[in-house]
Amino acid sequence: MYEFKNKNSLKVDIYRKIRYNLLQRHIYGLTSSFRVLPDFLVIGAKRCGTTSLYEYLGQHPCIKKSSHDHIGFFDSNFHLGIGFYKSFFPTIFEKKFFEFKNRKLLTNDVTSSYIQNSQTAIQTFQTLPDKKIIAILRNPIDRAYSEYNVDLQVNPDIQSFETIIQNEIDNMENKNDNEVIHNKYYLKKGIYFDQLKPWFELFPKKNILILSTEKFGEDANNTFNIIFKFLNLENYDIKNSKRMQKGTYTKLNSKTREKLLKFYKLKNNKLYNLINEKFDWEK
Repeated sequence: MYEFKNKNSLKVDIYRKIRYNLLQRHIYGLTSSFRVLPDFLVIGAKRCGTTSLYEYLGQHPCIKKSSHDHIGFFDSNFHLGIGFYKSFFPTIFEKKFFEFKNRKLLTNDVTSSYIQNSQTAIQTFQTLPDKKIIAILRNPIDRAYSEYNVDLQVNPDIQSFETIIQNEIDNMENKNDNEVIHNKYYLKKGIYFDQLKPWFELFPKKNILILSTEKFGEDANNTFNIIFKFLNLENYDIKNSKRMQKGTYTKLNSKTREKLLKFYKLKNNKLYNLINEKFDWEK
């Protein structure tokens, strides 16, 4: 369900974002005072299916997705101001048109890195305290190995996965890392309890929805219906949701998986207690 993008699709993504940043956003920026803020955010996690959610949720007739995903306002671009942020979203006139037809129009911010920094949660709450938050989480072992393989495609000369994660474990045990989760971390991004705790402390629990990547892959339509119910929208049949395929790469070494199962066991249990749900990740 989480396929690698081929080089052509990556080029299309890059072209789309460059075109938007150089032209459309400047035009939209002139009308930012007439634009709305998002109704819900998908905050992560990376390599868990956020891009898929961004693309597919936009099929719903009452959801107009932002101009592109991974806006990164609350973690990287907060200093650019609310006008910059609003430039990614529909106008108030579009919302009013839907209301005139007795329909609602929702828009979203899907940025997979938001989950990684507690300061991001604070800045999001200060700006959008009444909005809804969605996080989709994947078995942290599979998430880490997937991200590593994406990096391996870009840089075939990087160290082995086993070497990198052992160094990361050693740094955590020796307290040589800090609270901010950098891109170099593979394992720390999968300690979801630490990342979600600030969001649960700030936002009402009823406004937070936690999804499973595995369940998304098994039954995408059911996951979409859960999301639509959470957003108070009618169910809608999302098309072509089964076209997504798992990334193809070498199977993770069984000893490495066993090692990581032990590493994540207590951390996953803390997550389950926080969200009142248990995922089938112990295998």
